[in-house]
Amino acid sequence: MMKLRFLLFDANVIIKLFELKLWDKVIEKCEILVAETVANEAQFCFDDVGQEAIDLAAYANAKKINFVSLTSDEVTRFRDRFTPGYLERIDPGEAEALAYLLGSKDPCLLCSADAIVFRILGRLSCGDQGISLEEVLQKTGLSTAVPNQYRRAFRDHWTKVGQQDMIRNVGLK
Repeated sequence: MMKLRFLLFDANVIIKLFELKLWDKVIEKCEILVAETVANEAQFCFDDVGQEAIDLAAYANAKKINFVSLTSDEVTRFRDRFTPGYLERIDPGEAEALAYLLGSKDPCLLCSADAIVFRILGRLSCGDQGISLEEVLQKTGLSTAVPNQYRRAFRDHWTKVGQQDMIRNVGLK
């Protein structure tokens, strides 16, 4: 099976994959990029026995994933495009991941479980660059039940909301 190339994961997806004990299987089947801010946000998850530390640096050092980073000016320029209604929903990791995705010359997909990520992609006519965890798991043959915010229907809904915002000229300065 060919690897999915350049999936950019948000912290919530990384944490969920660790909780599902699927992280190692997914990174075998996908080329994963992680924004450094996201890596700092994904520090631990909870499993059956309690809190478990997540050490993404070890995966990067082993060349199993790659970190990407932007300057604070690049992230600020990205954030400055949006109105307060959008800005208050974007956390630093999402901002860096979205700014990287939208500025990258290499084709990337952003996997998240946050409505604002898909809404922004829809607003910027980039909805096809978003992907749900459910879709990643299906494409890698690792399908399992996931909560609503990790499903394709969630991604589709919020992408459509962003597209409606574009039509109404909402969200961008």
